[in-house]
Amino acid sequence: MKKSLLALAVLLTTALGIGGYLFYQEGLVSVPLAERLMLFVPGRPEFGEDQARIEALMLPGKRTEAFLTRQAALTVLEEQPGGVFSGQLVTALEASRHGRRWRLTVVQNWRLQDGSQLNAAQLAASLGPRVLPLGGECQVVDAMTLDLRFKVRPQGMPGLLSQWPVAGSGPFLRQGGVLTRFDGFTSGKAGFAAVEVRTDPALLESRAWADGLASARWAWAVFPGQVAPEDMARVRLAPYDELRMKDGSVWFLSRRLRRLRPDQEDWTRTRLFGAWKGSMDLPYDPLGM
Repeated sequence: MKKSLLALAVLLTTALGIGGYLFYQEGLVSVPLAERLMLFVPGRPEFGEDQARIEALMLPGKRTEAFLTRQAALTVLEEQPGGVFSGQLVTALEASRHGRRWRLTVVQNWRLQDGSQLNAAQLAASLGPRVLPLGGECQVVDAMTLDLRFKVRPQGMPGLLSQWPVAGSGPFLRQGGVLTRFDGFTSGKAGFAAVEVRTDPALLESRAWADGLASARWAWAVFPGQVAPEDMARVRLAPYDELRMKDGSVWFLSRRLRRLRPDQEDWTRTRLFGAWKGSMDLPYDPLGM
């Protein structure tokens, strides 16, 4: 009888120990995030300058697609230099000790491009297709709180949250290669009315590319790679600054653009918000429209 009681006590103690350990592992710990308030610096254009509609000539491909997406759809987090993360669409991030549960606290009063306010259900709908292939699911805790739960600890969190865009959350509405300013953007109004990104191969040919820059048609243009010396000589006399990116691409950026600073480590992360075009280069409208 004593042996049975002893065995039962050992079993009970073991069960309590395992339960306590699992409960401890399930507990949430705060993940530090950098300050998020200065992610979007408002532009300061003079009267009429914020109505500029500009063109950019860029190479077709996945990187240009990523650049366009990032103007129209923010990611949950943004990775800063040094591997530090800041919240874009969340104010807090927590993770369980076993790394299979991640809790997101959604930023309040963030207006989406359809006029609604971002909430946990909308964030879940956007992140669901990203989470599912990793063996996870989204669980709405309350209106502003979302849990991501996984069967196996995902590799690369929270870096993945800095790569997952949330549709309709950014400062520009996108239609193909055209970005139109979303005037209801929570953090303010962008300094361009619209930006059209052209990737037409014919425009990237040596002569057409050089003619465009020499006539100041483009606000900026990516170097196509093969340009005749005489064409390049004309380009170097045009009012453009030459910037070299880490991936080897070269941008020719109009000196009349204000505060457009390409991220030279990864130019797809460049923000158009906060930049504007000088009045001296605004298109002339004889009808005053």
